[in-house]
Amino acid sequence: MTTDELTRRPALISSAIAAGGAVLAVVAGGYASPVGLGFGIAGAAFLALGFVRGTNSAIDFGSLLLFGGVLVGGYEGGSVELALLGTVGAVVAWDLGQSAIDLGEQLGREAETTRLEAVHVASSVIVGLLAVTVGYTMYVFAADGQPVAAVALLLAAAGLVTIGLGVRYRRSGELRRGGSQYP
Repeated sequence: MTTDELTRRPALISSAIAAGGAVLAVVAGGYASPVGLGFGIAGAAFLALGFVRGTNSAIDFGSLLLFGGVLVGGYEGGSVELALLGTVGAVVAWDLGQSAIDLGEQLGREAETTRLEAVHVASSVIVGLLAVTVGYTMYVFAADGQPVAAVALLLAAAGLVTIGLGVRYRRSGELRRGGSQYP
Protein backbone atom coordinates (compact mmCIF):
# COMPACT_ATOMS: atom_id res chain seq x y z
CA MET A 1 0.00 0.00 0.00
CA THR A 2 1.41 3.40 -0.93
CA THR A 3 0.90 6.59 1.01
CA ASP A 4 -1.53 7.75 -1.67
CA GLU A 5 -3.88 4.90 -0.74
CA LEU A 6 -4.17 5.88 2.92
CA THR A 7 -7.48 7.15 4.20
CA ARG A 8 -6.27 10.36 5.81
CA ARG A 9 -9.12 10.74 8.27
CA PRO A 10 -8.86 11.31 12.03
CA ALA A 11 -8.23 8.23 14.18
CA LEU A 12 -11.49 6.84 15.54
CA ILE A 13 -10.62 6.05 19.18
CA SER A 14 -9.05 9.43 19.90
CA SER A 15 -11.92 11.16 18.11
CA ALA A 16 -14.51 9.34 20.21
CA ILE A 17 -12.75 10.10 23.50
CA ALA A 18 -12.29 13.74 22.43
CA ALA A 19 -16.03 13.91 21.75
CA GLY A 20 -16.65 12.53 25.25
CA GLY A 21 -14.43 15.26 26.71
CA ALA A 22 -16.41 17.82 24.73
CA VAL A 23 -19.69 16.48 26.13
CA LEU A 24 -18.27 16.74 29.66
CA ALA A 25 -17.24 20.35 29.00
CA VAL A 26 -20.66 21.23 27.53
CA VAL A 27 -22.48 19.72 30.52
CA ALA A 28 -20.15 21.43 33.02
CA GLY A 29 -20.44 24.80 31.32
CA GLY A 30 -24.16 24.60 30.65
CA TYR A 31 -25.27 23.17 34.00
CA ALA A 32 -25.97 26.57 35.56
CA SER A 33 -25.48 28.95 32.66
CA PRO A 34 -27.37 29.28 29.39
CA VAL A 35 -24.49 31.38 28.04
CA GLY A 36 -22.01 28.67 29.04
CA LEU A 37 -24.22 26.11 27.31
CA GLY A 38 -24.25 28.22 24.14
CA PHE A 39 -20.46 28.49 24.14
CA GLY A 40 -20.19 24.75 24.78
CA ILE A 41 -22.55 23.76 21.97
CA ALA A 42 -20.74 26.07 19.55
CA GLY A 43 -17.42 24.58 20.67
CA ALA A 44 -18.68 21.04 20.16
CA ALA A 45 -19.92 21.98 16.68
CA PHE A 46 -16.48 23.35 15.74
CA LEU A 47 -14.86 20.23 17.16
CA ALA A 48 -17.14 18.08 15.00
CA LEU A 49 -16.30 20.25 11.99
CA GLY A 50 -12.62 19.71 12.74
CA PHE A 51 -13.10 15.95 12.68
CA VAL A 52 -15.15 16.01 9.48
CA ARG A 53 -12.71 18.29 7.62
CA GLY A 54 -9.56 17.08 9.38
CA THR A 55 -8.45 20.59 10.37
CA ASN A 56 -6.49 21.41 13.50
CA SER A 57 -7.64 25.04 13.54
CA ALA A 58 -11.29 24.01 13.96
CA ILE A 59 -10.26 21.73 16.84
CA ASP A 60 -8.34 24.63 18.42
CA PHE A 61 -11.22 27.08 18.09
CA GLY A 62 -13.83 24.56 19.22
CA SER A 63 -11.80 23.65 22.30
CA LEU A 64 -11.34 27.33 23.10
CA LEU A 65 -15.11 27.81 22.92
CA LEU A 66 -15.63 24.75 25.12
CA PHE A 67 -13.21 26.19 27.66
CA GLY A 68 -14.94 29.57 27.49
CA GLY A 69 -18.26 27.87 28.19
CA VAL A 70 -16.75 26.14 31.22
CA LEU A 71 -15.39 29.45 32.51
CA VAL A 72 -18.72 31.23 32.06
CA GLY A 73 -20.59 28.33 33.65
CA GLY A 74 -18.18 28.21 36.57
CA TYR A 75 -18.42 31.94 37.07
CA GLU A 76 -22.21 32.08 36.90
CA GLY A 77 -22.99 28.75 38.53
CA GLY A 78 -20.50 28.80 41.35
CA SER A 79 -19.54 25.12 41.12
CA VAL A 80 -15.80 24.74 41.39
CA GLU A 81 -15.99 20.98 40.95
CA LEU A 82 -17.87 21.23 37.64
CA ALA A 83 -15.54 23.96 36.41
CA LEU A 84 -12.49 21.80 37.11
CA LEU A 85 -13.99 18.70 35.48
CA GLY A 86 -15.20 20.73 32.51
CA THR A 87 -11.72 22.16 32.08
CA VAL A 88 -10.29 18.65 31.96
CA GLY A 89 -12.93 17.72 29.40
CA ALA A 90 -12.06 20.70 27.19
CA VAL A 91 -8.31 20.04 27.40
CA VAL A 92 -8.77 16.32 26.72
CA ALA A 93 -10.99 17.17 23.74
CA TRP A 94 -8.30 19.52 22.41
CA ASP A 95 -5.37 17.17 23.04
CA LEU A 96 -6.99 14.04 21.67
CA GLY A 97 -8.64 15.91 18.81
CA GLN A 98 -5.23 17.16 17.66
CA SER A 99 -3.79 13.67 18.09
CA ALA A 100 -6.62 12.06 16.11
CA ILE A 101 -6.04 14.37 13.16
CA ASP A 102 -2.26 13.98 13.29
CA LEU A 103 -2.47 10.17 13.46
CA GLY A 104 -4.91 10.11 10.57
CA GLU A 105 -2.70 12.32 8.42
CA GLN A 106 0.52 10.47 9.21
CA LEU A 107 -0.58 6.82 9.40
CA GLY A 108 -4.04 6.75 7.87
CA ARG A 109 -7.20 5.36 9.40
CA GLU A 110 -6.32 1.79 8.39
CA ALA A 111 -3.23 1.65 10.63
CA GLU A 112 -3.46 -0.26 13.89
CA THR A 113 -3.14 2.51 16.46
CA THR A 114 -5.25 1.14 19.31
CA ARG A 115 -2.36 0.71 21.73
CA LEU A 116 -0.85 4.09 20.90
CA GLU A 117 -4.19 5.83 21.30
CA ALA A 118 -4.95 3.99 24.56
CA VAL A 119 -1.66 5.16 26.07
CA HIS A 120 -2.31 8.73 24.94
CA VAL A 121 -5.88 8.68 26.29
CA ALA A 122 -4.75 7.24 29.64
CA SER A 123 -1.93 9.74 30.03
CA SER A 124 -4.17 12.69 29.12
CA VAL A 125 -6.89 11.64 31.54
CA ILE A 126 -4.41 10.90 34.35
CA VAL A 127 -2.67 14.26 33.93
CA GLY A 128 -6.07 15.97 33.84
CA LEU A 129 -7.29 14.23 36.97
CA LEU A 130 -4.05 15.03 38.79
CA ALA A 131 -4.46 18.68 37.80
CA VAL A 132 -8.05 18.64 39.09
CA THR A 133 -6.91 17.06 42.35
CA VAL A 134 -4.21 19.68 42.86
CA GLY A 135 -6.52 22.53 41.85
CA TYR A 136 -9.34 21.38 44.10
CA THR A 137 -6.96 20.79 47.02
CA MET A 138 -5.61 24.31 46.60
CA TYR A 139 -9.15 25.66 46.49
CA VAL A 140 -10.26 23.80 49.61
CA PHE A 141 -7.22 24.54 51.77
CA ALA A 142 -5.86 27.84 50.48
CA ALA A 143 -8.86 29.68 49.09
CA ASP A 144 -11.00 29.72 52.21
CA GLY A 145 -13.72 32.23 51.49
CA GLN A 146 -12.40 33.22 48.05
CA PRO A 147 -14.98 33.81 45.31
CA VAL A 148 -15.49 31.34 42.50
CA ALA A 149 -14.40 34.07 40.08
CA ALA A 150 -10.85 33.68 41.42
CA VAL A 151 -10.93 29.99 40.48
CA ALA A 152 -12.33 30.87 37.04
CA LEU A 153 -9.46 33.30 36.47
CA LEU A 154 -6.98 30.64 37.61
CA LEU A 155 -8.51 28.23 35.09
CA ALA A 156 -8.29 30.89 32.38
CA ALA A 157 -4.59 31.36 33.10
CA ALA A 158 -4.02 27.58 32.98
CA GLY A 159 -5.88 27.40 29.67
CA LEU A 160 -3.78 30.16 28.13
CA VAL A 161 -0.60 28.38 29.24
CA THR A 162 -1.89 25.16 27.67
CA ILE A 163 -2.70 26.95 24.40
CA GLY A 164 0.73 28.59 24.40
CA LEU A 165 2.44 25.25 24.87
CA GLY A 166 0.37 23.76 22.05
CA VAL A 167 1.35 26.54 19.64
CA ARG A 168 5.00 26.13 20.58
CA TYR A 169 4.77 22.35 20.12
CA ARG A 170 3.09 22.70 16.73
CA ARG A 171 5.75 25.14 15.51
CA SER A 172 8.57 22.84 16.62
CA GLY A 173 6.82 19.96 14.82
CA GLU A 174 6.70 22.01 11.62
CA LEU A 175 10.44 22.57 11.85
CA ARG A 176 11.04 18.83 12.19
CA ARG A 177 8.86 18.03 9.19
CA GLY A 178 10.88 20.29 6.95
CA GLY A 179 9.08 23.61 7.36
CA SER A 180 10.94 26.86 7.14
CA GLN A 181 12.81 27.92 10.24
CA TYR A 182 12.26 31.58 9.35
CA PRO A 183 8.95 33.40 9.97
